[in-house]
Amino acid sequence: MLRVLVVSGMLGLTACDQSGSGSTPLPVQSVPRPPATATKMQYQQLTPDLLVGPRPSREQIEELVALGIKKVISVDALPPESNLWGDSIQIRHLPLGYRDLSKTHQLRLARELSIDPIRTYIHCHHGKHRGPAAGLAALRNLGQLDQAEAKTWLDRCGVDYQGLRQAVHNAQPQSSENIQAAMPLEEIVATGSLSRLMAEIDQVWDRLKKVPSPGDPDARTQKEDAAHLVDLFRMSAESAGPVDPAYPKQMQETIDLATKLESQLQDGQDAPQLRAALRSSCRTCHRAFRD
Repeated sequence: MLRVLVVSGMLGLTACDQSGSGSTPLPVQSVPRPPATATKMQYQQLTPDLLVGPRPSREQIEELVALGIKKVISVDALPPESNLWGDSIQIRHLPLGYRDLSKTHQLRLARELSIDPIRTYIHCHHGKHRGPAAGLAALRNLGQLDQAEAKTWLDRCGVDYQGLRQAVHNAQPQSSENIQAAMPLEEIVATGSLSRLMAEIDQVWDRLKKVPSPGDPDARTQKEDAAHLVDLFRMSAESAGPVDPAYPKQMQETIDLATKLESQLQDGQDAPQLRAALRSSCRTCHRAFRD
């Protein structure tokens, strides 16, 4: 079994380039030496050829290309920016949620890693939950990671959503036939229309707009719903097409509020003031821009 390389983020070129061809298992390094040149990227290196982390900026993309990344898989709601990665980098997109990571999606990810074993970067939005879970589940399906190692990585990466953690925990090595039979990943998965996105926002917001009582079923999914709401707002901002110039600014303010709500709920707070501020922001947007 391939032993994963225990190397955390803030790695330098020296640390990442010690993989060689990637075909020989590397010894576990529990406390890596400080790199000679630190990068600005924060990521986790699950194996010599698999890195996971956040959606990168233009400058961070240049760093990742310098590290030898040949393929990027976005499991974020939004696809990778192909115009920033360039023609030499393969682009794949598999939007994932926060409640679960289906076996079908695990097999598709495993297939993508196995058919073209080149240095790959999997990213979500923040780089803490969906991206690491996707990479770990794929490695579990490929038989390259055991359950104990997977749990160590889940804790190290900070994966906090129980549905994602449980999916990785329950993942099992699959036959090569099952993996190769999975549907190939697409370059870009189309975003829904703005009206459909807004309808889904309404559904999610109904579960978030007030602090639930302890016995309320909505209390069990507050963190997942808040994270999903951020994604829906981000997709809505991208899907609007030609709009009033004030719309992007209003949407960014709403996204910022939703992100703060997600963070506070992650910290175990009820966040009643942020819920009220987000409700007010949505009403302002509706009054100004809703047909």
